Amino acid sequence: MTALKSFISKILLVSMILNIFTFNICLAYDNIDCNDVDIYSKGSILIDQLTNRTLYQKNPDKKMPLASLSKMMTFLIAIESIENGKVKEDDLVEIDKEAAKVRGSSYKLKEGEKVPLIELMNGLMIVSGNDAAVAIAKYIGGSVDNFVQIMNKRTKELGMKNTTFVNPNGLPIYSLKDPKIPPMENISTPRDISILAKYMFDNYEKQVTSITDKQIYSYPERNFCKNNTNVLLQLIPDVDGVKTGYTGNAGYCLCFSMKVYKGKNKNDIDNRLIGVVLGTNHKDKRTKASLSMLKYGKENFATKSIVKKDELIGKKYIYGIDELEVCLKSGQDLYIICREDEDIKSQITIKEITYPVKKGDILGIIKYYDSSGNELGKIDIVSENNLDNASFKTKLKMFFNKK
Repeated sequence: MTALKSFISKILLVSMILNIFTFNICLAYDNIDCNDVDIYSKGSILIDQLTNRTLYQKNPDKKMPLASLSKMMTFLIAIESIENGKVKEDDLVEIDKEAAKVRGSSYKLKEGEKVPLIELMNGLMIVSGNDAAVAIAKYIGGSVDNFVQIMNKRTKELGMKNTTFVNPNGLPIYSLKDPKIPPMENISTPRDISILAKYMFDNYEKQVTSITDKQIYSYPERNFCKNNTNVLLQLIPDVDGVKTGYTGNAGYCLCFSMKVYKGKNKNDIDNRLIGVVLGTNHKDKRTKASLSMLKYGKENFATKSIVKKDELIGKKYIYGIDELEVCLKSGQDLYIICREDEDIKSQITIKEITYPVKKGDILGIIKYYDSSGNELGKIDIVSENNLDNASFKTKLKMFFNKK
């Protein structure tokens, strides 16, 4: 009973501290000037998950250390290993000496204990356990080196062109022979990390948010209880991830996500913003930069349904013959994120249509652009009907109209 009271007292104390912190940060959030979206980081990006449009960027392709944001890739590989049946989330992972002695932020693993893989994944993402990252890497990859090879292979497959991993947790690796030599570190860019985060949400949203959306992680079997290192979860209810990071060289980093619910217009739809902040010199500045970017994205953009699949686009007549009418429809849904007053332009291209035509044939394309000429989206124009059974009379018309 005494232990229980002590545990509850700790939770109440944490709650009081968080409430005070939340109050102060929210005051700053209300006063953010959206003309200066991010004045704190070395590089950042804000994207729309559904359309992949970049809403804000600052040095998005600058290569920098990413610290514990590295654990996002470790987490993804663990999720995919479970989904592919290579491992199970309730597998008991025996902790060896190498994992137990890892320094820095810790899940406090002890040599010889056995911990379910899913709990290691919680410790990895919620409390940023460097030791949990090594334990996961050795269990799935057989060794840390093999796991790092898997990480780098996935970066290429996902199109993360400027990312290189040397370990599963983001700790700098110093030379034992000469500590003055710059350490080896995991390197990435704001854009690459946003690519990784978008892929995770596109394909494994439930698996990701079931862990990254927890404000407090408790595992009584190990007498472990800690707050999520992502303070945005305490400040904005709609934030549901993703990962913090810090080393001396990387500074304070964060990849964050927030659900944005439909606006006032009937064509607006729910969606998620994904942001990345790298290289701030204080954790409060990391928070302010992230809040400012979310405020900018939420208040200035809305995701809209532009075209529905199978929507009628128009009609064309092969060789100008009435009997050879082709109904043109949209081949897929199209959503665009834009400002309310943004001037969106469209360009329709229809190729020369010849007989015969089959239902579903791609006959053209519609592209949508912003005022700067950047492509926002496109859809195929397809045939709604078959034209492959013309009468002899119609075929004669075609013969003469072709000339």
